[in-house]
Amino acid sequence: MKRHESLHPLSQHHHFALIEALQIRRAAELPEEKRSAALRKVAEAFVRFWKKTGQQHFREEEEVLLPAYARHISIAEDGDVVRMLADHAEIRALISQIEAALEANTSLDDAVIALGQRLSEHVRLEEDNIFPRIEATLSEDELHEMGISLTRLHPRRRSPL
Repeated sequence: MKRHESLHPLSQHHHFALIEALQIRRAAELPEEKRSAALRKVAEAFVRFWKKTGQQHFREEEEVLLPAYARHISIAEDGDVVRMLADHAEIRALISQIEAALEANTSLDDAVIALGQRLSEHVRLEEDNIFPRIEATLSEDELHEMGISLTRLHPRRRSPL
């Protein structure tokens, strides 16, 4: 599905989150003797990703995207939005658990695997269900205004004149 340009930054973040989730899944599928070390490595990479862009992404969804949508609908009555916010809390909790396990050098396999699964499901929920409804609900001007406040990971290339 073609995404409205204003939502491209969030969809771009989702693309990278899905890559992280794929790396977690691949590590989890390794033979048992390699699995824990691989999961620790991807956990460390994910925490760097989270600190660099993930936290900001959640804030933008919660502070820019959803308030724009809430001007039109009651988000408390939208089960997908409620699920989205619950996912945000669960993902933050898993990351906190993983950070603590990394620091203490304790087992983190289950938490990392759960994070990868939750992350993948979460992105699909937003891309397949929530974003299309927001695009259909907000006016072109509202979408444009909202898009200005979103962080692009890679600035758009300007064509040479």
